[in-house]
Amino acid sequence: MNFQRTIGKEATISGISLHLGSESCLTFRPAPPGSGVVFMRTDLLDSPRISANIANAVGGVIRRTSIGDKGVIMHTIEHVMAALAGLRIDNVIIEANAPEPPAVDGSALPFVEVLKDAGIVDQDVPRQGLRLTETLSVSDGDKELIIIPDGSFRVTYAFKLDSPVSLTQLVSLEIDEDSFAGQIAPARTFCFQHEVEALKAQGLGKGGSSDNVVVVDNDGKPDHPPRLEDEMARHKILDLLGDLYLLGSIPDGQIMGIRSGHDLNARLIQKIAESHQKNRRMINAATIKPLDTNQIKRILPHRYPFLLVDRVIELEEGKMAVGIKNVTINEEFFQGHFPQRPIMPGMLQVEALAQLAGILISWSRKDDASLGLFRTVEKAKFRRSVVPGDQLRLEVRILRKRSKVAKFSGQVFVGAEIVTEAEFTIAL
Repeated sequence: MNFQRTIGKEATISGISLHLGSESCLTFRPAPPGSGVVFMRTDLLDSPRISANIANAVGGVIRRTSIGDKGVIMHTIEHVMAALAGLRIDNVIIEANAPEPPAVDGSALPFVEVLKDAGIVDQDVPRQGLRLTETLSVSDGDKELIIIPDGSFRVTYAFKLDSPVSLTQLVSLEIDEDSFAGQIAPARTFCFQHEVEALKAQGLGKGGSSDNVVVVDNDGKPDHPPRLEDEMARHKILDLLGDLYLLGSIPDGQIMGIRSGHDLNARLIQKIAESHQKNRRMINAATIKPLDTNQIKRILPHRYPFLLVDRVIELEEGKMAVGIKNVTINEEFFQGHFPQRPIMPGMLQVEALAQLAGILISWSRKDDASLGLFRTVEKAKFRRSVVPGDQLRLEVRILRKRSKVAKFSGQVFVGAEIVTEAEFTIAL
C-alpha cells in the first residue's frame, strides 16, 4: 500500500529569511493522517493556521509562492514544500515565528536533512493519488509548461536566457525520493547581477547574501562554483515541485517546461486541479449501485424536512462515499434564510456531509441500530453561497475510526468548485 507519511519527532531549523530579512525559525511537528501541510504563525495572536493548498494560494506576488487565509500570510514557502514533496511527507504542522521561512543556503537541502533526521513514518491511511487523464498546458509568450499523463513522474526543464548573455541549460530527470535528495534539493536560488537593484527597489531580497543566493554576472558566470551541473535548471525544477505540492499530491505524468516560473506554475496547478475534479465526476468508480432516496431512508432515520442526501453514487466500504443533494426553491429553510435572497445555511451543508458519513458508517454496520451524533466540527470553511438550482456533490472520507467514534473530512462541490469543507467527528 502507498500510505500517507508524517515525521517521527519534532525538528527545528532557523536563519534569516530571503525577501523580508527577518529572523525566522520553523518547527516541524508530526500530524495525523488527512491533516495535510499546515503552517502555524506562532508570532501572531492565537497562532492562526494556514493550510498549504491551492485554495489558499495568494496571487500577485513576484518571485515566490505565498499562501494566506483570513488575512494571515506565509511567504516564500516553495523550498519547504519542495522538500516535503520530494520526501513524500503528506502530513505535518510547521510552526513559524515569522511570515517567511529561513533561506538557509538558498536550496531545499537543509529542510530535507532536518526532516530525514526527524524520521519519516508511514501512517495507516492510504495516500490519495492525483491521476491525470489528459494532456494539459499553459503558456505565456515564449514560456510554456506541459504535463502529459504517464505512470511515472519525470520533469524535463529547459532554462534559456537570451540577454544579457546567451545561456541554455537542460535537465531531464525521473524524480523519486533519492533522485530528488541528490540531484534537485541541493540546487540553490540564483539571480542575475542586473536584477539585484530592481529586487531591492521592490522591497525584496532584504535577507539575500552570498550565503543563500548565487549571483550570476552579465557574462553568465556565477559567484559560487556550481554544486550540480545545470544548477539553475535544477533549481527551477525544485520550485516547480514545491508549487505542485499545493495540490496535496504530485501527479503521475511527464512535465516539460521552458523558461517558466512561479506564475506559470500556479496556472498549471490550477488547471490540473480543475481537470482532476472534472474527471472525478465523469469517471464514477462506484463500488455499489447508486442508492436512491427510498434506499437511503432505509439506512438513515432522517425524514422531511431534514433528509439532505438525495442519492449516493459512490461508496467504498470503510473509506469514502459520494452523494448528491439537489437544492430547490421548495426547501423549507428558504422561507426564513432569506426570503429576499435564498441561501442554503452553511451548517446544513455540513449536516448533509454528516448524513452521507452516517450512510458510509451504517453500510459496514448493517445490523447495528446505533444513532450517529455530531461530536465535533472543525476547520469548516464556506467559500461561496449555495442557492436554489445548485446541485451539491458531497464527498466524505474517513480519516480514522474506532469502535464508537469516527472522524471524517468532507467537501461540498458545485460543478468543479469547492463551496464548503469541514472535518467532523461522529459518535455512535
